[in-house]
Amino acid sequence: MEDSANSTCNTTALTKRSSVILLGSLSSVSVVTCLVALLSVLCLRLYSKFLYRLAAYQVLASLLHALVGVSQLTFIEYSESKHVSCVVVGFMLQSATMMKLCLAGWITFHIFCFAVLFKNLTKLEPLYVITSLAVPIALATVPIATKSYGPTGEWCWIPSKKCGTLYPTGAIEQLVLNYAPLIMFLVLDSAVMLITLGTVYRRAHRNETDRDTEVFGRKQNMMAFKQLLPLVAYPITFCILVVPPLIYRAYREASSLPNPELLVLSTVCISAYSFSSGLTLIIHIAVVKLRNRGSQAGHHWAAWAWCERKRAEYNKII
Repeated sequence: MEDSANSTCNTTALTKRSSVILLGSLSSVSVVTCLVALLSVLCLRLYSKFLYRLAAYQVLASLLHALVGVSQLTFIEYSESKHVSCVVVGFMLQSATMMKLCLAGWITFHIFCFAVLFKNLTKLEPLYVITSLAVPIALATVPIATKSYGPTGEWCWIPSKKCGTLYPTGAIEQLVLNYAPLIMFLVLDSAVMLITLGTVYRRAHRNETDRDTEVFGRKQNMMAFKQLLPLVAYPITFCILVVPPLIYRAYREASSLPNPELLVLSTVCISAYSFSSGLTLIIHIAVVKLRNRGSQAGHHWAAWAWCERKRAEYNKII
């Protein structure tokens, strides 16, 4: 019986070590991806356009989230001497996660107002940035006041159990500060995005005689739909990737038995939060640049063809 218990503990410790190494490794890749995306925005001077700034804010939050993931490697072997560092990392993890959530929510709100209500709210950019910083930081200070941050399972965050017994303060803070906002965002964001995409797609494919099409035109609606697609990717990927970690946390609260497969999936999705944001922005920039080059090449070809046609007409006259 004792050997069985020791075996389970060893397996849990090995799983924890592997998950932290996996998180740190994947987060390192995410850091590089986010840095490349942000450098692309700076070097190409795309920050002058609201669309790219909004995407860059999300990538900045993703970069912070990825750096926190890398820093978790220092807690593979946890000791009390690392408690202060663990508190700092837990605070940064909570802040970064909520920053990404707030920014994804604002992106959804902006897309909805632009596509459905026909209101361009670019003037609200300061509000988007300030609330996405202030609200997460304010919420993340609550566990500092209650001294709740510490090692929790695989990494530093808000533990719901201490020494194998329930820690009510941590459990409540996990629910109120993290799980409840994530679930609410998941439900509301999914509904709003479905309404938005459905509305834009329907308007873009209406007949020319429809009232909305008379106002905006079929081509204008299709162009708006295409412009929205890159921003739509951020809240959609966030909604998809947040599900496995939520399932894993719910499983951990309900069962004391380890589930290595679910843990690995959760770890990969947590790392993919940041990686997907950086990759989406890089792909968006690349597609736009290639499209512009193709358009320029088309203009050059049209100009050359026009010149050749005029030359042929001139030769006929001569």
